Amino acid sequence: MEKIIYSDEVKVYLDKLVVILFNKEYFGYKVTAQEYVDRITHDIERHIDIKKHKPTPPGLRKYGKYYASFHANKRTTWYVIFNKRDGLYNINYITNNHVGKAAELLGFR
Repeated sequence: MEKIIYSDEVKVYLDKLVVILFNKEYFGYKVTAQEYVDRITHDIERHIDIKKHKPTPPGLRKYGKYYASFHANKRTTWYVIFNKRDGLYNINYITNNHVGKAAELLGFR
C-alpha cells in the first residue's frame, strides 16, 4: 500500500488555495472551493501510483525527481512534484498550468 506524505509547504499551499479560489471568485462559496481542493488531493492519493511518472526538469528538481499530472477539468491540469521510495510518496510541490512555474514542466523553458 502506498503512503502519501505532503510537505509542510504543500499543506500550507493547499489551505491557502481554498481562500485564493474563493477570493478570486472561481467558486461562489468557500465550501465549494474546499471541495475542489479535496478532490485534487483525493485524486492524487488514489492515482499517484498508477499515473505516469515523468522526470522533473532541472529547474524544478529541487522539489523532487518525478512529477505526475492530474486533470481537474478541461482547462486546469495540476502537476505534483515528488520523490518516491518503497511505496512512499513525498509530495513537495504542487502547481497548475495557470502558474508560470508550470511552463518548465510543459516544455516552454
